[in-house]
Formats: sequence, C-alpha cells, structure tokens
Amino acid sequence: MRIILGVFLVFSLIILMISPVYANVTSVTLEKSFYTNEEKMTFIGKEQDGQKSVFIVIRDQTGGYVGMVSDPSSDSDGTFKTIERGVTQFFHSKGAYNATAFTDEQGEKKGITITLQYDGKQVSTTPDFVLKLNSIPDKTIEEKKTLVFTPTLTESLSGVVFSLEKNPPVGASIDNETGKFVWTPTDAQGPASYVFDIVVKKGPLADRESIKITVTEPAPITQPEPTPKPAPEPEPIQKPVDKVLGIAPFVDPTKDPQSYVDRYNNEPKYKEWFDKTYPEYSSIYQAVGLEKPLLVPAPFVDPTKDPQSYVDRYNNEPKYKEWFDKTYPEYSSIYQAVGLEKPKEIAPFVDPTLDPHFYIDRYNNEPKFKDWFDKNYPNMTIYDAIGLDKPEIKEQESGECGSGTILINGVCTVDDSQKQGGGCLIATAIYGSEMAPQVQFLREIRDNKVMSTASGISFMTGFNQLYYSFSPTIADLERENPAFKEMVKIGITPMLSSLSIMSAADSEQEIVGYGIGVILMNVGMYFVAPAMLFYSIKKVKTRLSF
Repeated sequence: MRIILGVFLVFSLIILMISPVYANVTSVTLEKSFYTNEEKMTFIGKEQDGQKSVFIVIRDQTGGYVGMVSDPSSDSDGTFKTIERGVTQFFHSKGAYNATAFTDEQGEKKGITITLQYDGKQVSTTPDFVLKLNSIPDKTIEEKKTLVFTPTLTESLSGVVFSLEKNPPVGASIDNETGKFVWTPTDAQGPASYVFDIVVKKGPLADRESIKITVTEPAPITQPEPTPKPAPEPEPIQKPVDKVLGIAPFVDPTKDPQSYVDRYNNEPKYKEWFDKTYPEYSSIYQAVGLEKPLLVPAPFVDPTKDPQSYVDRYNNEPKYKEWFDKTYPEYSSIYQAVGLEKPKEIAPFVDPTLDPHFYIDRYNNEPKFKDWFDKNYPNMTIYDAIGLDKPEIKEQESGECGSGTILINGVCTVDDSQKQGGGCLIATAIYGSEMAPQVQFLREIRDNKVMSTASGISFMTGFNQLYYSFSPTIADLERENPAFKEMVKIGITPMLSSLSIMSAADSEQEIVGYGIGVILMNVGMYFVAPAMLFYSIKKVKTRLSF
C-alpha cells in the first residue's frame, strides 16, 4: 500500500512541474490566416538557436491566462511549428486575445506578442492597420448634373476595395480601387433623396459610412435685365479720423472700476446719464477699461427650455449653426453658450462597435501601432483617444495568502475555485509566480495531454482531492523557508528531466504508456535505488561487526 501511494504521489508531482530548455524567438504567426471552430490551429515561426523548445501563452483582453501551446523541439534552423490544438479549447468569448511566443532566455515579458481576434466562429490574426472612413457630408445635386467625389480614409492604405450597399441609386457607380463616386441623376430621379452606404474592405476588416444625396429640379433660367450705364462716381469725401477711445474722463483712477459697473447695473438714473453722455462707448465696461464678461447662458437662451435642444438645433440645422457662429463669435462653442460641458470626443480612427480595450491591447503589444499612434496623435494618450480614463494601479497589499489560497479567519485555506484546471500551488511557490514558464508548461502537459484522455480525467479527479489536502501547507512552507524551497527544487530536478518525454505522446495509449514508463523510471530513482543502497550499507556493517 505504501509503494502504491508513493507511486501515486510521484506521478502527481511529475504532472505539476517541468523545466525545459529555451532559445530566443524572432517571429510568430498563425500558419493560416484564420481557423474555424471545427479546425485545429497551429502557430509557426522561428527562434535563434535551433533544436529548442518554444512556448506560446494565450491571454484574453483582461490579461487572464487562457492556455498555452508549444513545440517541444524546433528544427535545426530554428523553424518551429506548435502541436495542433482545437480552436474551441482556447476561445469561448468574442473579442481580442494576445498570443506571446517566448523561450527561457526571453521569458514571457520579453517575448513576441501578436493580437488575435475571435468572432465566435473563427480566430484570425489582427491586421496592423486601422480601416476607417472619414465622415462623408450630405450632398445636393440638380437633375442631369454630374456629382463626383472621392471618400477618404483616416489612414492611407493600399489594396482596399470600395463598394455601394443598401439601395444605392440607379446609375451611381464607385471605382473599386480609388473610391471615386460618379452619378448623373435623370429627370425621373428628382426631386427626391437617396440614402445608402459607401463600404470599404481590406482583408477581414470593413467599414461603412452612410450618405444622403438630395436631387433637386434645375433652377429656372431667367433672362438678365440690361445693365444700366453706371453714373460717374462722386469724389470721395474725407471723413475725420476717429480719436482712439481710452478710459472715459469721468472715471477716477483711484476707485475700483467695478464700482461704476455696479452703479450702471443698479441705478437707472446713472445708466440713463451714461448712455446719453457717452454714446461713443459700446458699453460701461469699455468706458472704465474692463473686459466685458460673457453671459452664460447667452441672451438668446430661454431658461425654461432644455439646453440640449439648442445643441441639437446647432448640429442638425445648418442655418441655425450659421446664425449662431456669425452672431455670437465670442463663445468658443454652442455648449459654452448654453451652459453645458462639451462632451469628450474620441479620435476619428476609433470604431465605436469595438471594445475600447482592443485599442489599448494593440498599443501595449504592437510596436508599429504604438509608433503610428504617437506620431499622429502626439497631444493625447491612447486612453484619451478612446474616451476612457486611465486606470489607477494599486500595489498589492502585504499579508495576503499565496497563489491558490485565500485568507479565512486568519488562516490560508485552499481556494476551491482553483481545483478545476488550475492551482499548481507547489510549482508556483518554487518558481515565484503562476505565470512562470515552468508552471505554464505544467498546465500544458496536464490540460492538453493528461486531461485529453478518459484515463487522465479519471486520474485527475482522484488526484485533485489528495493533492489539495497537503499542497497548500507545502507551498506556504516553501514561501516561508527559502532553504526548504531550494531543497524541494533540487530534489525534483531528476523527476522534471524524465517528464520531458511526455511531450511526444498524442494518443491515449501513448499517454498511458509513457506515463507508466516515467513512473517506473522515477520509482527506480527515488525508491529502488535508495533502498538498494541502504540494504548494501546495512549488509556491510553487519559483516564488519563480526
């Protein structure tokens, strides 16, 4: 019974720990442009040295660990190709994901990261460009006249394809390559309005802008009246030059100028006297040398109405906008005039249908996208561009329990949520983090090898109940006692080396066969060899005693 328990514990530790050899990765991508849910995906790329192991960690848009794939050994020239894994094994929710390829020399933080996009049906690499049409203003054209314009993109790109969708008018056309739009409406097509979409596509990305074209009847042609012969121009009259107005003579420089303004506003007789005596001044403010303050809200604003109604009129009625801009140029915007705070605007390249964190992930993980953004938007951060506040980073508080455990009544207790597919507590305590390459590779062996077979699932169900009964205690001892942690790390080194052969197993028979072989190998190293040595020493001592 003791031997069976010992073998069980040895195999348990093997599944949870590994320490492979690595070399620097220089490139990584999906082997195909996209994979559907029914397919198995593969990553390809190159590393520097050749004949080395390469690992690729996949994380979701929040930075959470999703899974890992690997190539146990690259070709001699450094070319690698990971083991095939099903798409649905890693991707469950729509959105952006990061895939980081690295080696032990690099570590995950220094590895190469690419962005993947999952739409619920397929996963593909995210292009390193932004496909976005600039806003297209509404157009007006008379019957039988030709309307020509070319939509533009926020970022200059080649290889894009333009098209018209959603009921474009008959006879309208757009050049697929240049985007040049041409249309000559007929008599039968006016007067009327036509609303449709202009669409641009490049690879898996697409963008569209709605446009409204109004067709009007031709303006009536009138015969111009004969131009009368102009009369001789009179000699110009020299007007006296106005004297530059300064401070009014009635102003006492020793007094506060605001006192005159207060009298003007509060004393009708004083106001009447000023307006009659000093009509050359535009206001009491000019007369006393003060700048006239802006009235907020502006005089035209009715306090009984919703201020937003004025903003809506400004945005939707061109004549109202023209009137406001001409009549009240002293106000910086319609929002200031009506007493509202101007809303925060997002950058034109941002697609409002995408998760804003998609752009943050690209900025943090794609150097080309970061250089493009910093060059084109030097006066804003990526958070300003997408309309989000920059998050505050809080430092971890001291006195917390280790990974995989939670504090209950002052005692570190195993977190039950870690028991299903996570929580490599002993390995995490040895290598310092659950994101360490060794710990992540352990998950790869456990999730993609052992858990891929019916025998492995049955084994892990019983193993979890036993392992989590003692692993929190051992992990806490390792964190509290560095010497004990090093002893455990040294003691398991031979076991870790023997586990590398599990990477070659694919079928259930191979996994079971290799697993039994590894168990027997480690039983020999950790139990049989020490027992034989102890027996030999005891036999020699017995002979010497005679």
